[in-house]
Amino acid sequence: ITDYNVRSASFVDYSLNREARSIFDKALYRGQNRKGVFIGVDDPELLEEITEIGKTLFFDPILSGNNKRSCASCHKPGEAFADTAFATSLAFDNVSRLTRNTPSLVNAVNYHLLMAYGKHYNLENQARDVISNPLEMGSSEKEVLEKVLSCPDYKTAFRKFLKETPQYEAVNINHISSAIMIYYSTFSNYYASFDLAMEKKISPEPAVARGFNVFMGKAKCGTCHFTPQFNGTKPPYTGSEFEVIGVPSDTTFRSLSEDAGRYNIHTASEMQFAFRTRTTRNASRTHPYMHNGVFRTLEEVVDFYDAGGGQGRGLKLLNQTLPPDSLKLSVREKKDIIAFLASLDEQLPEIITPVKMPQSKNKALNNRKSGGEY
Repeated sequence: ITDYNVRSASFVDYSLNREARSIFDKALYRGQNRKGVFIGVDDPELLEEITEIGKTLFFDPILSGNNKRSCASCHKPGEAFADTAFATSLAFDNVSRLTRNTPSLVNAVNYHLLMAYGKHYNLENQARDVISNPLEMGSSEKEVLEKVLSCPDYKTAFRKFLKETPQYEAVNINHISSAIMIYYSTFSNYYASFDLAMEKKISPEPAVARGFNVFMGKAKCGTCHFTPQFNGTKPPYTGSEFEVIGVPSDTTFRSLSEDAGRYNIHTASEMQFAFRTRTTRNASRTHPYMHNGVFRTLEEVVDFYDAGGGQGRGLKLLNQTLPPDSLKLSVREKKDIIAFLASLDEQLPEIITPVKMPQSKNKALNNRKSGGEY
């Protein structure tokens, strides 16, 4: 592309970075604006300040209606910012469970549509949705803004940042959501050993090389999990794909998951039971799998695809996009695929969580615990 000065005629082909020298360059494309309302901020020191405030807010349960839940309650730093303990995370009531598995926030900027059914176009809207969802954070934008600005540390910081957003006269919820977004977007900067091998900086293990070839060839995984992010953002990386694979309600395969997926917001018949294709990067760290967390291991996932998805296991599904016939993978081929998936584990840094939360003028808010209570 660079050498031959290739240019797309498409008006929506806007995300590809023409300065990237390799498709495995982490800066190849961005499905999302990483900075939100702070898109005009380029000063590294100021961006670092915004990032630090975003980090504190990420761990601050002040964002929830009961001041006991934070972003980190479900997106746990030690679990690649997913929740690996259960199929689905605890709901706001601390008793029931959410209906969908918690996705990792690592590489979230590399999707064009967000959430399992593609409800949101940008990360700011997604953050605001989570805050106001009675099953998740159980708060409101108005309440969160008032509580955050009741903390002198936050108020001082956001008043400084406000100068960088002339389109706004006062600090609002978009400043808060953008700061959080800038923080967790930093998780998308890290390379896996597979990337280094493809750039010829290291030699791949034989099982990894074999597994990659099976993944892209016989197993047909690469027809939905597109290189280099191995998610559903299709080349030239301008849109997110959704697939119908026949996810069961449990591992007995007696019934299909009742979650209609994309159809809930896009009522075209082909979207019934369709879900956004997640990345396979960091997959070995982000179990359980599928929108409902039905599979606990990668072996189960590979077996499911090898059998032809839900249809291949006898479930009635008229619009499955995954071929229902068996891939006929050998035992070694399955092990090699899993070895390849492990090579996509990125070299994420250790996250040091804030020790204390900023104090508020409202004394009732000053017993908040960093990371939340549940």
